[in-house]
Amino acid sequence: MTLLSKKLCSLGLGGLLAFSMVGCSTDNSSVSADADNSTTVAEDYDSITKPEKITMMVNGNFVNVAAGQGEVVKKYKELTGIDLEITTIDHNSYNDQLSLAFASGDVPDVVILSSDFYAAYAAQGALADISSYWENSEAKNSGRFNTSYIDDLYIDGSLYGFAAQRGNGCLTYLRQDWLDNLGLSVPTTYDEYLNVLRAFTFDDPDGNGIDDTFGVTAPGIIGAGSPYISYLPEFWQDSFPGLYENEDGVWVDGFAEQATIDALGRLKDAYQEGVIDVEVATNKTSSCRDKFYAGQVGAFTYWAGKWAKTLEENLQSINPEAKLVAIPPIEELGTYPERQTPVIAITKNCKNPGGVFKYLFDYMVDGGEGQMLFTYGVEGVHYEVKDGVYTQLPNLENPSTTFTCVYIDPLLSLSQWVTEDPLADAVSPIVKETNELFVNNSKVAPMVVSNDVTANYSASLSDISNVIVSEVVTGNLSVEEGMKSYHEQADAMIEEMLASLNQ
Repeated sequence: MTLLSKKLCSLGLGGLLAFSMVGCSTDNSSVSADADNSTTVAEDYDSITKPEKITMMVNGNFVNVAAGQGEVVKKYKELTGIDLEITTIDHNSYNDQLSLAFASGDVPDVVILSSDFYAAYAAQGALADISSYWENSEAKNSGRFNTSYIDDLYIDGSLYGFAAQRGNGCLTYLRQDWLDNLGLSVPTTYDEYLNVLRAFTFDDPDGNGIDDTFGVTAPGIIGAGSPYISYLPEFWQDSFPGLYENEDGVWVDGFAEQATIDALGRLKDAYQEGVIDVEVATNKTSSCRDKFYAGQVGAFTYWAGKWAKTLEENLQSINPEAKLVAIPPIEELGTYPERQTPVIAITKNCKNPGGVFKYLFDYMVDGGEGQMLFTYGVEGVHYEVKDGVYTQLPNLENPSTTFTCVYIDPLLSLSQWVTEDPLADAVSPIVKETNELFVNNSKVAPMVVSNDVTANYSASLSDISNVIVSEVVTGNLSVEEGMKSYHEQADAMIEEMLASLNQ
């Protein structure tokens, strides 16, 4: 039985203040679709009416306007006759804007949801039940689709979201040219990794004679949602600083465990030594990338696969001699955490959920023209074909980089092609290598879940833990003082939350 099948609502510990107005219910009636929306009534899939228009709200996981979103919309209209109206929200503010949209009732037909929000919105009746459409879909019955990821999305026997690809995750990239300059090898243990960071910080790795580099940067010390430790995994190691279900089936508070206490000590020591970016607590992902590209930092943990090529190309556009290497997880870490699969979902505001599922969701994984469009984009804009050979074109947004995908990462796709992937040979070696490295050295992180009781405390607990992590690591509190403060502020909430989860 999956975690989602236990009548629980999946909630991240952060970013849920705007969502608190709707709460989270475990009552079966709260997740049942209204009869007039026809989402629980099986119907003849072949007779589903094609929608005239589909509206979507997307984040940075979907191609933006500058990179040719308009051309994708135009091609989709040409192929299907359907108008696709897309609202793109900045990745950093997407969840807040989405919560506000649901609160106002002005929501589109389709939204992209992280795992931390998927079941929570479903439990409020905010999403359409797409079970019957999936069961009768071409994808489900084709034999080409890895259905196990969809199976994990069922809640009390009903499906409210669709996954076109795996969750993926981050691995650590190092400046190989800096390692070479310093006579260092790729680190395999924590001590070796820390010594590399020290050398990157204090030993002039770029050879310019100026003290202007540091070891590692990250967009925050602790992540806002599961798996929390993605961006500084070598320091967090076996810690999971949130509520999780242990191997004995008992819910526990990972933040209070010794593994987290030890992690805070490692982070504090490294920060005080100066090998971690002094702005780590306030960084955005974009500022971290910029620092990495500019040669200010030698280690950066970021997404495997397509991002590897983007990182390398941007790095070399400023430092032509720069080399990038992705490293296996250090011994103490063991595996990199993989995030839970993100989903696309149809909202209850949608007047024709069956049509949206069939002509968008099912279409984008058809193994043919639809999958081509939502994977590689538009011919002449995102790729070209000469003498039968497919080649990816420069990214319109940044011509120094190569365009990778519209929405479905070809290396993460759950749907096989009907014939063969036409651009399989065009995928960059570094993209293939980092994807394979991550797949072979990763483990899906625990699902963060909550019921009515814990929903009342999630935002407060997030604020408490985030402040304490920042205060400890930056030196305002000792580890002991930080944990004492955590227990004083959080224990009453934690006790009630765990009691409700373990009943």
